[in-house]
Amino acid sequence: MKFREIISNDYFKLFVKREGKVVLGKRYSSLWLLSCVLTATFLAIAFSNASLDYLSYKMNDPFINWVDIKNNFAGNDFDRFEECLNDSTNMATYHYGGYQTDKYWYTSFFDRNDDARNLKCRYFADINTPLVHAILGEDNVVAGCRIPDEALDNTSYGVIITYDALHAKLGYAANQIPAYLYYHGYCDPEAGEEFGVEIYHDHYAKVPVPVLAVVKRLPTNMDMIGTKFFYQQNLGRAFNLYESSYSASLLYYVPEKVDVEAFLADLERLTTEKTDLPYYAVSNKEFPRMIGFKGGRFAALYFDYEDEVDFGINRQIADEIMEKYGKSGVLRIYDYTEMYSMDDSDDYISVHFNDLNCIGAFQEFAKEEFDIDIEMSQINAKENFNEVSIMANILSWTMIVFAIICIILFIVNLLQSYFQKVKRNLGTFKAFGISNYELISIYVLILVAMIFASVVISLAVTWFIQELLPLLGLLKDGTFDYLSLWSGKTFYAILIIVIASVYTVYAVMNSLLKATPGDLIYDR
Repeated sequence: MKFREIISNDYFKLFVKREGKVVLGKRYSSLWLLSCVLTATFLAIAFSNASLDYLSYKMNDPFINWVDIKNNFAGNDFDRFEECLNDSTNMATYHYGGYQTDKYWYTSFFDRNDDARNLKCRYFADINTPLVHAILGEDNVVAGCRIPDEALDNTSYGVIITYDALHAKLGYAANQIPAYLYYHGYCDPEAGEEFGVEIYHDHYAKVPVPVLAVVKRLPTNMDMIGTKFFYQQNLGRAFNLYESSYSASLLYYVPEKVDVEAFLADLERLTTEKTDLPYYAVSNKEFPRMIGFKGGRFAALYFDYEDEVDFGINRQIADEIMEKYGKSGVLRIYDYTEMYSMDDSDDYISVHFNDLNCIGAFQEFAKEEFDIDIEMSQINAKENFNEVSIMANILSWTMIVFAIICIILFIVNLLQSYFQKVKRNLGTFKAFGISNYELISIYVLILVAMIFASVVISLAVTWFIQELLPLLGLLKDGTFDYLSLWSGKTFYAILIIVIASVYTVYAVMNSLLKATPGDLIYDR
């Protein structure tokens, strides 16, 4: 008899209804027990999925996959090592995608109390690298404070600073993110007397530098990063404000909320009141090196005869215009003279690995070929991270297999205990001509229906817990969920559970029903 004919019989419907209640147990105890087992299974899957997603994020995190190699400036061949890093064969062999060079330096900036604070700074030779783009990723940037990619430039004077350094070290308020920071730049004391520059700590002046971005973290716990061009111009004394052209012109950063035309009109009015020297004004000066994350425009006022400029008058004009517009975010800036970019050895080569499988071999390669030592703690940490990811994946599938075995054992035990209660009835049914195929089909249908019901219940419970945890504030790193139920692994687990359950019911019932009707009726 075909399966469609079997399920259409009235006795089949009655049998399923009556025997289904027995299989489900008193007060549906079997259903709830199976649902608990499946809920534990799906919780384990969801937890492992979320853990693997988190590990995958960490494995692809450039802060993890970048290895810093320090230049000890003695006993190694750093220049030849850098040349070999460009070899495509080495890239394929050691699974790295690129590298960058950079300087490390303590850099001083003025805090909110006009005191100098040293910040740990890395100066990147190339600001357009995967590492920098990852640093400026949405998950790492604070409140969207970042410059657009197209505005990033290796010749910018700007810096990328951490939120912690900005507030904990420089003293800015929690809701205060400035468009510019004041670099603690060396300045000849004569600049104060000749040009009216305000001098601090005997030989230093406030040198405005644009903020390119504010981020949560930087590699190797740096406070900020900048361009190597910035570093080289500092060495060349480009930021020494003892420069007549810096003070002769009046240049201003004007935020978007301020009407630049009205500002410039006030600036021209003050200039006309203070001096008879001819000048010309620019309301939209192009100043790409000084663009920060807040955008805005630049206004400038130049005197036609620089040699005749009275710098004292310029200082009065600057003070009065800032008294009116300073609180609106307007800031006086300078057109720094570009100094010769001096060649200077790099402190670090940072290598970006696509994966961490060959990082140990890369360490040996650097040591044997170039006598370059890579810090073991970096290598060990990254190798351990890779191993944890592999182990987590193995454990995830192990938990799924274990759960399936538990469910199969549950079904086997349920059927065997149930069979002992009803085998005489089953023997009678067989004596009246009901085939083993019909009986097996009935129990397959009952158990599959119970399994599907348990799957739906357990998925609903797991999903509810998954949605509840974030509402309670339980998140990894404040971003990542502890549970991630919906994935291909969950689908495959459900499919395997159903197939294994059907096969188990068929195999167990087929084995139990091999006995003759007489043996079943008389318990022989």
